[in-house]
Amino acid sequence: MPIHITDPSSDQICIDSLVDHLIDNRFDPTDHHCLMETAPFLKRLANNQTFLSDLICSEIENYHVLQEDNPYVPQVFMLDHDRLKEKSTFLRACLWPGTTDEILTSSGHKAFYYGLPHDHNFNFLTVGYAGPGYVSDYYEYDYTAVVGLQGEEVDLQFKERSQLTKGHILLYRAFRDVHSQYAPESFSVSLNIMENTCRSAVMDQYTFEPGTNRISSSFSRCSPGALFSIIASTGGAEGQSLLSHIFQHHPVDRIRMSALESLMTSAADTNTALALGSLVSVNHSRFMRERARTLIGRMESASQRAS
Repeated sequence: MPIHITDPSSDQICIDSLVDHLIDNRFDPTDHHCLMETAPFLKRLANNQTFLSDLICSEIENYHVLQEDNPYVPQVFMLDHDRLKEKSTFLRACLWPGTTDEILTSSGHKAFYYGLPHDHNFNFLTVGYAGPGYVSDYYEYDYTAVVGLQGEEVDLQFKERSQLTKGHILLYRAFRDVHSQYAPESFSVSLNIMENTCRSAVMDQYTFEPGTNRISSSFSRCSPGALFSIIASTGGAEGQSLLSHIFQHHPVDRIRMSALESLMTSAADTNTALALGSLVSVNHSRFMRERARTLIGRMESASQRAS
């Protein structure tokens, strides 16, 4: 489960002071100890109960550029700062609708990841800023023991249920902590110091089926399937060669298989596609072997139906 951090400080700082600390101390978001040392500074920002509304008002006044660099859904308000651009971290506020809020009724719980167990492929610090805070069931698991196949059963070890109350700090550890969040009693806000490194772009994050502990989906910031499909279908010999190179040499198995799948689906005929699938051998990872077996089985079934 996440590491609980208590800081009784009532001192306040502004967001510039937090950014100063992150830059001046060469903040490393992959280092748990460094994150824990930074927690008191996040708490001091959370003690400042006016900075967020001031920042939102300032952005609304310039609505034509409102959150223009926000890659997330509207639930997330980026606390962007020019000095953190191209750094290994960023700041954000997360908005959590309460059980009786109209937006939750109209959008549904899944829109806010409520009731959907998931891990993270990045570390982050969070602190309760406003409202009662969301409740979570917390689990731990061994990321290295997981293949990553949809439907795969994972040994999630339940640890506790707790609430991110105002002023409380949690350190979520990448590839270890899993939580299933539930809507707070009323609208709540949390503040985050986020890891922004390459591993969140290439390593998988999982969601799990509630009650079964089976992987329901996997994703990362880097999902090249659509791009690979375009290359395979319109890139000619050069595109085919590039995808073949990616399949053979890329360090991430899921990306390798995405390249191979694009080659298989764009193949001139079923036999060519099956020959491509057979390139995955016993020397490849279990994920690649299982994925290739699924693709081959799907194509063989489609061929039999067509005949």
